[in-house]
Amino acid sequence: MHVHIMRALRILIALISCLVFGSCKSKSNSFDYKIALDPAWYSLELPGRETALTTFTLELIEAIGKIEGITVGIYQQSWNDLIYGLQQDSYDAVCSTLQPYLFYDKLYEFSDLYLLTGPVLVVSSQIPSPSLAQMGGKIIGIQRSSNAALILEKYPEIIQRTYDSIQQALQDITKDTIDAAIIDVLTAEAFTQNLFQHQLKVASAPLTQEGIRLVSLKGQASDLILRFNRGLKKLKANGTYSALVRKWNLADPASK
Repeated sequence: MHVHIMRALRILIALISCLVFGSCKSKSNSFDYKIALDPAWYSLELPGRETALTTFTLELIEAIGKIEGITVGIYQQSWNDLIYGLQQDSYDAVCSTLQPYLFYDKLYEFSDLYLLTGPVLVVSSQIPSPSLAQMGGKIIGIQRSSNAALILEKYPEIIQRTYDSIQQALQDITKDTIDAAIIDVLTAEAFTQNLFQHQLKVASAPLTQEGIRLVSLKGQASDLILRFNRGLKKLKANGTYSALVRKWNLADPASK
């Protein structure tokens, strides 16, 4: 994993160098398409996984470009300016957590999800993976101000316990104080693969369709969205997608 991290840092340095010497204010003719992202992933809560997520995204887009026969320039932009730059025609699309709600339909086009980031169920590694429907009478920890409470509205027999610290909730599972927790999948994978390895596990696929997509202005980059979706399906079919997810310790719903 150390080799992967060092390679990720080299890629990020190259990305930043590209930004120093090349402006995003006008589209470059050297690429078929231009995509911007926020390498800090401000809209997500990531426990030190920013570099992994950024490099996964870069390598995924590179692989899609190769399989689709297109060149893609990827550039850094702050989270606050991503959509503004898109509206100013600085690039063709952005990597975004924006969701395809109906009121966005006339403004944007959305690719298929390339990474789910929604909440998952975390339980002890010592028990079979249950579904929420099987958790009646059990205590589930949720983080304050998360959308987990909305998910649990469908399961009134589940007892909720609210935490300010999700790490404390996970610690309480190991102490049998609570039975499970619902937290976002990237945080869950980080904790279950490191601090709570062999003690806790992710027991479900993400429970919502929150995630990261390409987003473009309506009618401005339909070909890019089409090629991205087609390439993503090919990479999932040939195993490349799952390999990249495993390489960067992210979450592959197909494995749940």
